[in-house]
Amino acid sequence: MAVPTSYLNPRYRRRRLFVFVAGLLILTTVYMSSRFDSGMPTPDAAALVQKLHLSTTPGAEQNREPSPKDENGSTDTTDEVTEPLQFSDAQLGTVTNHDVRKQIPLDPVPPKTYGTSARAPFKSTIPIATLPPNHVPRAAAGSPRLIIIGDVHGQLKELKTLLQKTEYNAERGDHVIFTGDMINKGPDSSGVVALAMEMGASGVRGNHEDKVLRAHQEAAAAESSSENQKRQEAATSSKGESAALATSRELSPEQREWLAKLPLALRLGQIPDQDSGEWVVVHAGLVPEIPLEDQDAAAVMNMRTLMFPGREQARQEVRQDLVDAAAAKQKKIDVSDVAVEAAYEREEKILAKNGVARNDIDAAVPTETRDGLPWSDAWNKAQKARKRKQDRVSVVYGHDAKTGLNIQPYSFGLDSSCVRGGKLSALVFEPGRSLVGRRVVKHKIVSIECEKSA
Repeated sequence: MAVPTSYLNPRYRRRRLFVFVAGLLILTTVYMSSRFDSGMPTPDAAALVQKLHLSTTPGAEQNREPSPKDENGSTDTTDEVTEPLQFSDAQLGTVTNHDVRKQIPLDPVPPKTYGTSARAPFKSTIPIATLPPNHVPRAAAGSPRLIIIGDVHGQLKELKTLLQKTEYNAERGDHVIFTGDMINKGPDSSGVVALAMEMGASGVRGNHEDKVLRAHQEAAAAESSSENQKRQEAATSSKGESAALATSRELSPEQREWLAKLPLALRLGQIPDQDSGEWVVVHAGLVPEIPLEDQDAAAVMNMRTLMFPGREQARQEVRQDLVDAAAAKQKKIDVSDVAVEAAYEREEKILAKNGVARNDIDAAVPTETRDGLPWSDAWNKAQKARKRKQDRVSVVYGHDAKTGLNIQPYSFGLDSSCVRGGKLSALVFEPGRSLVGRRVVKHKIVSIECEKSA
């Protein structure tokens, strides 16, 4: 049988050889992938930790490629190692020696039990109340409006000006909610409370209402005690306590009783056309992922930031890992805050990828200081992580005058420092129309300038 001329042509022979080699490479790749990846389940935490610890044992060093030697025969070719030491793992690829450490329980979170205040609340304190449904605005024309006002601090004149600018109309059924700190510091706390009571307003207890009510309680106890004078001196031992006592005496018994009935948190329920399931009003803040019923009473009135002791401990462990690696290898390794943070973030990504979680690493401890993460930032991150918008919660609050007006998707900070000459601000829900003309409930911020009083 004659062989076709094209079959003997060198050009076609080279082409067939190329196809054969390419096919062989593809088959080899498929085989290796099936051997190392196919059907291999993601390890659980214990298996992953065990595997990675084995990878970092001295015996594992024998499987590494030898490091190039310098002219003196040393494998250390640099005076400073800026990148952490690494090892190779079949599951994770190349990882640093501190990317996965022993999963031991973290030290206990500092004592702060959610739901029990560090300072015991009054026996009559109302933790949570719910706004009557008739005060929730509707999309219909002429619907009553809902006006939520930030910290007033006794600035009666400014409060009246703001109500006028928001076009508050009692006959229409407009309803006002105060975010706490209606009293103290400013010139007319009694007048502010009187107006709130006259309007049938709602509100929540702020840290200044709490201080004033406590000052009154302590003064009343002192008057019935044989140690009256000593107790009175103790009650006015600081400027703040003295001011709180003065404000308590300015208020009538009816006004103090009205303030005492303000809840720590006010649920508004769902507001139509708003981008979350529920709305809540508190004075200072809330801890993400903690049910409203379990929030700490003192923190709800006083918090500004969140501390994460578990995360800080993890960072310190990362730093120690780098120091230990430097000592073991007799190399200088970067252990600056920037390097530690970068190493910590890499570790978190690898742990998250493999479903490994440290105990309590995300446990948040609320604090009155500004040293931690602003609670509102953590809150918004937590809400955005919820897949369904109806499961998200928006919080309206005051308290943080230094930060000022702070509007985020799921938190609305309304304390714009009126008493210090800033502004008095309100969040107003009212019926309106969408861009396509549909009737909806819209919200807006309304602010007025304030005269400095403190």
